[in-house]
Amino acid sequence: MNSGTKGLKLKGIDKITLAFCLWMLLLIGVGWQRVDNPLHHFINYLSITAGILLLVWLTAFFQDFAQKECSNGVCRFARPRFYKLLAFIRSYYPILLYLYFFESVSATNRVFFQDWLDPFFLGIDKAIFGYLPSMVWGVKYNAVWLSEWLHFAYFSYYLMIGLLPVLFYLKKRKALNEMVFVLSAVFYFCYFIYSWLPVIGGRYFPEAMQWSVQKNGRLFTDIMASIYTWSPHLGGAFPSSHIAIALVLSLLALEHFRKLGYVLLFVTFFLAIATVYCHYHWFIDAVFGVITGLLGFWLARGAYNKLSEEK
Repeated sequence: MNSGTKGLKLKGIDKITLAFCLWMLLLIGVGWQRVDNPLHHFINYLSITAGILLLVWLTAFFQDFAQKECSNGVCRFARPRFYKLLAFIRSYYPILLYLYFFESVSATNRVFFQDWLDPFFLGIDKAIFGYLPSMVWGVKYNAVWLSEWLHFAYFSYYLMIGLLPVLFYLKKRKALNEMVFVLSAVFYFCYFIYSWLPVIGGRYFPEAMQWSVQKNGRLFTDIMASIYTWSPHLGGAFPSSHIAIALVLSLLALEHFRKLGYVLLFVTFFLAIATVYCHYHWFIDAVFGVITGLLGFWLARGAYNKLSEEK
């Protein structure tokens, strides 16, 4: 092996991201006739796979290159900094893929099941409550302050994903790799389920679909309506990744930033209620979102220790 690639090795995050990409390539190939725009997604996943492998090679190459003697001042200044930039991208890149992964699994989720499975899941809610909370709570308890607070709690999910990794990078850089691995592992598990299990959630009913994109002049209600108007995906409801991921991020924050962790757990409690109140999920989706978050956090931590050299 030449000196430029002697450090070439897949990290844990590379392994699980590539595994998810290979699953999607396989699923698209098998269900080509039942996938929306299969060629587009197949090319995208091939490109992502190639891009990850290229990033792995470049990081290894410049790691070795940055350590070599260099008499030029510009060279001595630029080479290690370029390697650090590559290393940061190597740690952070999965976060940039989450949105596409989520949208793309909606294109494949009826490869095995041709019909939506929502009647089964809403039947569970009816058996528990005698009615559908996703159709009742947001209509019956519609005080402005409550609606805004719960829509904010739901929206906070996006803030957690965007800002917490930055906080780890600035304050707990050594823990960033583990944080992104655990977060991604739980995401990929949810995406794996979404990719073949067609469940819409509360928006299965046309009136709830309309409620989710209806603006009423309230800040966070309108923000969420805009998000669901811009991204009119179907599927990806069971389990609730909003709850699972918010719970994982809260637990990670609790470990490294205790006060912030308690705040996030508080907000996540209301986020869990909001998934049903805002008509996005069945109640059973929320229950399994909690289970997925807790169990996923524990299992992903163990997997990180086995798959990664960076403890």
